Amino acid sequence: MSSSTVELAETHHKEQASVGNLLGRRYAELLHGEKYTDCVFHVCEEQLKCHKLILSAASPVFEAMFFGPMHENEPEIEIHDISAAIFKVLVDYIYTGSVDYNNLELVACIELYYAAEKYLLDQLIADSLVAITRKLRFSNILPALELSVCMGLDSLLEVCMTFFMRCCVSNAQYMTHLKEHYVHVSKECVKTIIAACKEPHKLLIWYVYEWTQQECEQLGLGPSDAGLVVHGLGPEANSWPVNASNEVQSPAPAPIVSVERCYYKACRPFTVDAESPVWRLRLKSPRFISLMGVVLNSRLPPNLTSTFGHVQLPLEYRESLRLDLCELPADGEDAPTNPVWSHVIQNQSTKYNCDLHLRWRREEACVLTPELSYELQIRWDGSAYGAEYPCSLQSCIADGIRFIDSDSFIGSLVKGLRYANLV
Repeated sequence: MSSSTVELAETHHKEQASVGNLLGRRYAELLHGEKYTDCVFHVCEEQLKCHKLILSAASPVFEAMFFGPMHENEPEIEIHDISAAIFKVLVDYIYTGSVDYNNLELVACIELYYAAEKYLLDQLIADSLVAITRKLRFSNILPALELSVCMGLDSLLEVCMTFFMRCCVSNAQYMTHLKEHYVHVSKECVKTIIAACKEPHKLLIWYVYEWTQQECEQLGLGPSDAGLVVHGLGPEANSWPVNASNEVQSPAPAPIVSVERCYYKACRPFTVDAESPVWRLRLKSPRFISLMGVVLNSRLPPNLTSTFGHVQLPLEYRESLRLDLCELPADGEDAPTNPVWSHVIQNQSTKYNCDLHLRWRREEACVLTPELSYELQIRWDGSAYGAEYPCSLQSCIADGIRFIDSDSFIGSLVKGLRYANLV
């Protein structure tokens, strides 16, 4: 394709976008100014005046409502299953083609997704699901699953269950969160979660037990009646795997990827000694990731000299260290909390002057939550005192993950990460 053809296509695309923006602004003026309206929606004691033709052009449901063979002559419509705020967002989207998801909480995004499904707005369905995925957290995943099950929203259930299986069900961090912030959901939701599990994860068993105790309290039953409640969940609560016909498929493990920081220039090496046996690096991810490895610069070869001639330098050494990941308080305090995850490397055979790849199994991984900052601490014992590690100035952002070196002037010995994107 010639450069002139490419330029012509780009110009045409820009012109189309410009026309779309102009039409969107014009339609918004008609909506907000209530000009030439010919229908009225009554939503939760509020009313919204609209245009039948614009709504019908966007949604086949509105088209059937206003112009189909069973259309209503009454221009005033009652809406009982969508809140006024979300119905306004839906109508604004139809008129302008955009939604400000940053100002919507998760529950609002779920309600918007429901409205998009009801009125068959395919692009809004896809966009709202993406927004929901980005807003899922430990604190809201159970309410999101509850809404998915109760409202019968299959696509939303798939998104939420994928997040739950990858980020929560076998994650000790999530168990700690649940112990402090227990959320009670319906029996149907618990059954759906159990059906999605192929094996009895420790967290799931604990959660079912806690749920049963809460259910007994709400029903006025005693501890001896807990078995009746568990029995009410069906056979899924007592045996794995599950082969029910309505089973939710457990998502495949997320692929493992690696990211490496861009190298700028070398700095003075870092020496491990009794006064500085720890290297610190701060991390912040824009999405949920499962941390499964760290890439470091390996040691510099020892400086061996001898008066008896040539000395053969060793090619390898044994690396032993401990990795701790600590959360940084959200209130702006600089001191990290106690480690939320730890891993020990013991006697790993490593070549000098090569990348040092520290890896662990998927079930040993640590989940990084988007809204949190973490401090990665690399700690050596006394056997490493005197060892030198090359440092260099490197990029602060790689694949959206932010690396914050404790002192940007001395560089870093951390070259990259190995991880899986969970959502």
